[in-house]
Amino acid sequence: MSEAIIEVSQLTKQFKSKIAVNKADFKIGKGEIFGLIGQNGAGKSTLLKMIAGLMYPTSGEIKLFNRTMKDSHPYFERIGILIENAGLFPHYNAYENLDLIAISYGLTNRKSHINKLLKLVGLDVSNKSKVKNYSMGMKQRLGIAAALIGSPDVLILDEPINGLDPQGISEIRRMILELNKAGMTIIISSHILEELSKIATQYAILHQGEVIEHHSREQLLLQCEDRIEIEVEKASWAVPILEQNLNINHYKVIGEHVVYIYDSHIETQHIIKSLVENGVMVHSITKHKQSLEQYFLARTGSGGGSHD
Repeated sequence: MSEAIIEVSQLTKQFKSKIAVNKADFKIGKGEIFGLIGQNGAGKSTLLKMIAGLMYPTSGEIKLFNRTMKDSHPYFERIGILIENAGLFPHYNAYENLDLIAISYGLTNRKSHINKLLKLVGLDVSNKSKVKNYSMGMKQRLGIAAALIGSPDVLILDEPINGLDPQGISEIRRMILELNKAGMTIIISSHILEELSKIATQYAILHQGEVIEHHSREQLLLQCEDRIEIEVEKASWAVPILEQNLNINHYKVIGEHVVYIYDSHIETQHIIKSLVENGVMVHSITKHKQSLEQYFLARTGSGGGSHD
């Protein structure tokens, strides 16, 4: 990982009796595209709001650019944010929306800066249509332009492709990669994992408020490399042998006869030998490559029947 510009340590947010984020720990390196993976309600938006300075944590610490949150207030200006909605003015056009934000930043050469941003996000500078008439994809692109007004070092995007059609998703992807190529650090949350797998360089899995895994792209590709699928006489007979004899704890039972094993470093011949020696008939054993989505579902226990 490159030099860390965001460090999260034991970060916790509690709302009355509900713990939304629980002791989160991770670092984000300069120039990374950090993918935050989690289902709806996992705590993604709460975590991002705390990083952006929009919400105070109950406990724990955030360091921005090597400064603690207590000393980082000037540094929050170096973060651009698009969380939940862009807060656009529906009766103004794109240029007018951005101009209002630019004025609040005290920018001088506003016209050229705004035109450059509109071009970057693929919106027609000459289009005078009011934002209320925009498609969802156009609103998202304008929201990203608004987040970029202050020329931030870090861009935070919460579910930016949610509800978009394939063309809209492709446009957002192009923008993210272009901004990152220019050196910007980007934090992006999503539950659309296939898309996230195309752009992120670091991944954190958030489940019920806890960061249960944090991987680089290379590490995650290794984790997703294989799933071993075994069909046996009885899955309930096989499970104790897998756990006790082979120390396999990362698996999923599918029905009465099938077990998925996610510890891909285990040799298939060792699995067969151990099961057969202990009286469990093996009908078949095959290896399958996992997608990011399949890996995520296995790690979070989604879909039932999971043992972690």
